[in-house]
Amino acid sequence: MSVPLFLLAMLAALFTFLSPAIASTWLKTGKQTTRPYGHVEYCTRNASDCGGRSADTALPPARKNILNGVNREVNRSIKAASDQTAFGRKEFWTAKARSGDCEDFALAKRAKLLRIGFKPSQLLLTMGYSGGEAHTVLVVRTRDGDYVLDNLHDEVMPVQSAHMSFRKIQAPDHGGKWLQVTGKTGRAP
Repeated sequence: MSVPLFLLAMLAALFTFLSPAIASTWLKTGKQTTRPYGHVEYCTRNASDCGGRSADTALPPARKNILNGVNREVNRSIKAASDQTAFGRKEFWTAKARSGDCEDFALAKRAKLLRIGFKPSQLLLTMGYSGGEAHTVLVVRTRDGDYVLDNLHDEVMPVQSAHMSFRKIQAPDHGGKWLQVTGKTGRAP
């Protein structure tokens, strides 16, 4: 039985279309950039989170079931509110918020993942734009690609599927430095 040529062409086109979504993708970084004001102030209160750290060469597997559980749990435990409403200040970052904005969600997820064994160099605060507004998420760097934990979505997404344009990310080797995001790559960092 022979397969019609047009069917083979359709299958080849389908696999070509799907392959970028299946491939592992990481955020590509460039030069050091400015630190967000809220992060500078956070670091004065939490110096141990903001110094040099070893950037592991062997990345862990994604462990998506754990990432999804932490993402959903934190998304449900913090009430979304502006820093002005939650803390009486224009900008305030904390990992211990009962209500707060996107940075507080990202820091709470980071703290929870650190407690269960993830390394600081794998848990990177990342800023960009979502729907035209500035937004911060937690990016988890794994051997299966970078994954986004976002307070706007309960499901963890690979960076290539995230509804966000990425601008800057914490440096894996130093929690107090930030790097420009210059694109996405299929090569592990």
